[in-house]
Amino acid sequence: MFETNNLRLRAVREADFAKLHDLWNDYRIQKTLESEYVVPLGVKFEEKLRSWVKDGFFYAIIETKENSEWAGFINLFNAENKNRAATVSIALLPAFWGQGYATEALRFIVDYSFRELALHRVNLQVLGHNAAAIKLYKKVGFVEEGVQRKAGWSDGKWQDVIWMAMLDEDWAASRKENV
Repeated sequence: MFETNNLRLRAVREADFAKLHDLWNDYRIQKTLESEYVVPLGVKFEEKLRSWVKDGFFYAIIETKENSEWAGFINLFNAENKNRAATVSIALLPAFWGQGYATEALRFIVDYSFRELALHRVNLQVLGHNAAAIKLYKKVGFVEEGVQRKAGWSDGKWQDVIWMAMLDEDWAASRKENV
């Protein structure tokens, strides 16, 4: 289990699968995470969740330290051993949006990725109309690397998919600036 100032990042427990399933079934969240159609996700989806947790590189539940409230998840996936790279994904329940929790969890996973896992790069993708997420990623230090124009269908129209990443050298330089 890992702790930050306000959060606990812990391993997934059996009881978490129902909460993860509910989180993914929230329209506001599903449309930002899923590249497939946004539809109600049934029993088969829980099997997919279980395989992601079982086969994933890093998968943690985010909960508050103060009240042990279940807030969401953060994970690293698509790990490339040779290239020392992984993709990050994070989702919080809407009740926890705008409180700094995503920033805190993302900063932890980035630090952990470079300091403990010796990754060279951490990647992510975000839909171009998700201004809050883009602002968060830039705040943490991710850099826009490219745009797939009109590559994602969301909210009834085509959206750009923005590719962002942080390299270990970017992370190291930012730590020196903050010392």
